[in-house]
Amino acid sequence: MELEEGHTVKVRLSSSQLVLVGAGIVLTSAAIGEHLFRRVVERRYRDAVASRQQLEQRYAEALATHEQLQEAVAAERRRSDALEQALAERRAELEDTIGRLTEEAQTIRELQMRLAAMQSRMDQLQGELALALQPAAAGAASAEGGAVQLERIIVGDAQTAGQQGRVVSVYPQWKFVIVDFGWDAVRIGDTVSIFRDEQLVAKARVERVQEGVSAATILSDWEPMEIRVNDVARLL
Repeated sequence: MELEEGHTVKVRLSSSQLVLVGAGIVLTSAAIGEHLFRRVVERRYRDAVASRQQLEQRYAEALATHEQLQEAVAAERRRSDALEQALAERRAELEDTIGRLTEEAQTIRELQMRLAAMQSRMDQLQGELALALQPAAAGAASAEGGAVQLERIIVGDAQTAGQQGRVVSVYPQWKFVIVDFGWDAVRIGDTVSIFRDEQLVAKARVERVQEGVSAATILSDWEPMEIRVNDVARLL
């Protein structure tokens, strides 16, 4: 290499030096490329780690939500089981109540039938008692020398007025009367209407009939104290 004042410096390199320079350039480029590749790989790794963390967080949240839903489903199942058990108990109670009501209704029907039979028997006994007392009452009136004063009986047309008679005895304590309708006029079960001054006083059902008189039980809608001896009795 020659240096002269005022002249350009000229460098002459040998082939070995050129090789070394080329190798250095290659190595430098390789180092730079490796550094850049490493930075890319590190960035991708960080992104992958961040994505994994996000996925793990989402998985944890989904798992917590799933567990909450499982707990809610279990609670609803327990609640449903409790409701089904309570419903079964109420159904059993209802069936038991219906059974008892059915038995009580049957008992009530039986008691009503027995009561009706007893009432019929009582009416029959009252009629027999009335007919048995009637001769005694008539004998007592004759012994006292008194006579039963009869009201005037107006006999109308048989087709319009019906059969008419009078009340001969009243027994308010037993709620029956004796009327002078015999076998030829009434039958057991007939209804007799009792009037005073053309005003309806009471109605009675015939329970016993003899030759010249019959005993009738006063119906529950009427007061026996309102009936008097000699009131008009009509078979309508």
